[in-house]
Amino acid sequence: MVKKTSLKKTEEFVELKSRIEELENNYKRVLADYQNQQRRYKEQESTLIKMASASLIEKLLLNMDALEMAQAHLKDPGLKIIIDQFNSTLSQEGLSLIESDRKEFDPLIMDCTEVVPGKKDKVIETVSRGYYLFDKVLRPAKVKVGSGITN
Repeated sequence: MVKKTSLKKTEEFVELKSRIEELENNYKRVLADYQNQQRRYKEQESTLIKMASASLIEKLLLNMDALEMAQAHLKDPGLKIIIDQFNSTLSQEGLSLIESDRKEFDPLIMDCTEVVPGKKDKVIETVSRGYYLFDKVLRPAKVKVGSGITN
């Protein structure tokens, strides 16, 4: 009878040990899922905060365009300083210029407004600057693209 009781307790011990291991594995899995969810939430929150200002910055870019057009005609040094300060502030908020002049035409970051004589698929002229907000295209550059026919 001692052997049966001992054997039964050993089986119970093995069963309990197995159950504890199973619960520990479940706990580790749930903890890992929770940590991954926390990380995803923080990333989404960060992206949301970054992109929340996109609408306002797009509206400000229209004002920047107007200032730059005025500067092109007036050549006023005071206006140039204001434009530079405006650009600096916008770049601190994550805005950066899409380089398009004399580059290969890229439809992902540029809109072709006109096809003109010049080297095929090269940007001949930038009509309106394009901008990235962090790593996303906020406004594509509007460009004139070469047709492959030269004058």
